[in-house]
Amino acid sequence: MAGHKHAFLMWLVIRRKLLTQDKILQWDFSRRKNMNMICCLLCYANIDSHDHLFFDCSYSQRVWNSVRSKGGMPNVSSDWSSIIDWMVHRSRSKSASVYISRLVLAATTYFIWQERNARLFKNQTRPPEALCDVILDTVRYKLMGAKLKNTLRVKELLRAWEIYDTRVFDDGS
Repeated sequence: MAGHKHAFLMWLVIRRKLLTQDKILQWDFSRRKNMNMICCLLCYANIDSHDHLFFDCSYSQRVWNSVRSKGGMPNVSSDWSSIIDWMVHRSRSKSASVYISRLVLAATTYFIWQERNARLFKNQTRPPEALCDVILDTVRYKLMGAKLKNTLRVKELLRAWEIYDTRVFDDGS
């Protein structure tokens, strides 16, 4: 899968364990007096929750719609259950294209969560395009360090990611 941080965050997201503000408010009723606390800091149009953050939010939806085709998922909607269904149907696949899809999804969820936290805790913001660049660069770097089979299809995939280094190919040893 992706790097350890990305994989762990995906595990948390799939199990709906991230501490979004809707979850925190379930534990701490005193915070309900300040309704601004539960506003999504990415779009300001809905509450901060798993369902909204991945990928109902207009900000995260723009990011997902920009990176999904590069990850081989151009027809996968921004609906979280559709994304997970798509992934589950390919869970046993060892193909490079599915590997790339996993990397893109993990990096996207990771950096959406990081952006949300940067806004919440540091008052730092980035436009969706900047986040897309970070996601795609991160996946490209991960692919450069991967060992993939030396096939025509894999070479095409890597060319699409502007990777021409033959060291990414598994020499079978």
